Amino acid sequence: MKWITHQLGWQLGTFDSQMGSLLGAVTFIVAFMLSGTLTDYRICEDIPIQIVNAIESIQDSNLYLAARKLEYDPQPLTQGLSDIVKSILLWLEKAEPLEQIEKNITDLNQLFVTFAINSDAPIVARIQGEQAKIRVLVARIQRIRDTDFITPAYPLMQLLSGFSILALLIIETNEFTVNLMISGLICLSLSYLLILIYDLDNPFEYQGKSSVDVDLSSLKRLLEQLQRHQKTI
Repeated sequence: MKWITHQLGWQLGTFDSQMGSLLGAVTFIVAFMLSGTLTDYRICEDIPIQIVNAIESIQDSNLYLAARKLEYDPQPLTQGLSDIVKSILLWLEKAEPLEQIEKNITDLNQLFVTFAINSDAPIVARIQGEQAKIRVLVARIQRIRDTDFITPAYPLMQLLSGFSILALLIIETNEFTVNLMISGLICLSLSYLLILIYDLDNPFEYQGKSSVDVDLSSLKRLLEQLQRHQKTI
C-alpha cells in the first residue's frame, strides 16, 4: 500500500514533530494496555493451580480419613472430585455447559455427609471451605471468558492506530526505500501488538482460537492422579 500511494503521488506531507507526537501517543497507549492485559493474564495463570490445590486438599483429607478409619470408603469422594476436574476441562477445552460443573460441585455435599459421620468437625469445615473456593474460582473463570477487561479503551486504541498507519502511508521523505522499510516495521509492530492484546484479553479461549491460553496441564495431571487413586483404592 505504501508503494502504491508513492506511485500515485498521494504523498501529502513530510515527517515532522506532530507525526512524531502521534506515534509517541499511540505507543504509550498500546504499551499501557499491554501492561494491563499482561497483569490480568498472570493472575489468570494461577487460577487452575488454585483449583488444583483446593481439590488436592479435599483429597488429602479423604485419604487421611481412609487411613485412620478402615470402615470409611474414600472411593465415592475421589470419584466426585474426578468428575469436577473432568467437567472443568471439558468446559474450558470443548465449551461444555457450565451447569455440569456446578452440579458436580454441589454433589459434594452429599459425599461430605458420609465424610462428616466418620471425621471431626474442623476437617469437615476445611473441606467445605475448599469446596466454596472451587466454586468461586470457576465463577471467576466464567467472568473472565465472558467479559473483556478493557473494552472501553479499544475504540481509542483502534482509532489512533488507524490514523497512525494512514499517516505513515501518505507521509513522504527524501529516501523512499528507508521510508518504506520504517513504515512497514512500525505498521507490523502495531498490528502484532493489537492482536496480542486482544488475545491476552481472553486467556481461557481454547479450540485453537488463541495462541496465549492459560496452561491447563496441572488440571490434567490432577485428573490422572485421581484416576490412579481410584484404581488403587
